[in-house]
Amino acid sequence: MIHPRQALNGTLKYFYIRATGRPKLLNLEITKLCNARCDFCDYWQTKHEERLSDYTPVIKKINPLVTVITGGEPMIRKDLPDIVRQVKGCSIFIFTSMVTKGDFLTEEKTEELFDAGMDQIAVSLDFPGEKHDTYRGIPGLWKKLSETLPELAERFPDKSLVLNTIIMEDNLDEVVEIAKKAREWGIAISFSSYSVMKTNNEDHFVKKEALSKVKDLVEELIALRKEWKGTILSTEYYLKEIPGYFERGSVPDCLAGINQIHVTPSGHLKRCSEMPVAAHYSDYKPDLYGKTKCTSCWYSCRGETQSPANVKRAMEYMGIYI
Repeated sequence: MIHPRQALNGTLKYFYIRATGRPKLLNLEITKLCNARCDFCDYWQTKHEERLSDYTPVIKKINPLVTVITGGEPMIRKDLPDIVRQVKGCSIFIFTSMVTKGDFLTEEKTEELFDAGMDQIAVSLDFPGEKHDTYRGIPGLWKKLSETLPELAERFPDKSLVLNTIIMEDNLDEVVEIAKKAREWGIAISFSSYSVMKTNNEDHFVKKEALSKVKDLVEELIALRKEWKGTILSTEYYLKEIPGYFERGSVPDCLAGINQIHVTPSGHLKRCSEMPVAAHYSDYKPDLYGKTKCTSCWYSCRGETQSPANVKRAMEYMGIYI
């Protein structure tokens, strides 16, 4: 939970971001190494990489509102708690989250991360059963998550644990069940939309024949969001754009490089994870990038950061309901 003092600092930081043109979101990719075998991502093929041990200069240079620690699998790095402390020590307020598969989560490691300052742990879950194991290439993953996450929710009731589910062709009939599972476990859930950008794999992209199902699904999620206040963290703005994205295959006016920015393990900058390296972090300035021409994704990191700008929306983006 965000305490009142943190909420005040977050509000002040939000106005600072607006005034200076700095990004709302920094995706801090601390490794490309991963033990999964997802067919929509090729990071697991990485064998060697250059990476920093101290990201403090990076975070201070960019000074975002939110930092999401990503991979690969970020929990592969044994210095992860130190990285969290680096991020949190850079400003009066940086909401710090992490996206993980969850197979390395234990009560001890979770406590260590929260003690280091982690505000939120997001766990990827795309199917409510062993199909998730097959999709991610990790036997026993569903069993691990279904046992561990409820225990962690009970152990850390004042901390933010979130499921992160990709909406795609394969799971349209199971998304609501996953949301209900999150509520049953006492945690929250957010959604993203499948994109072919990373590996050009179109198998999971929603087909035209299923568009009406997507529209019905989004309507149901919006209704549940209102009913279960605080369970579904995705904004209505983001959810309402999903059917059009799958219908057109694009969403115009991306603000990658402005509202959000991506940092590689070595400290280089990309507009987003799917774009080429553009500069070293030491060369960062708020007007480093011009307008992004790409329209090919509706990832949540993109959509949520370009939602209509107001304090309420910024707080909701951080899981704060006021």
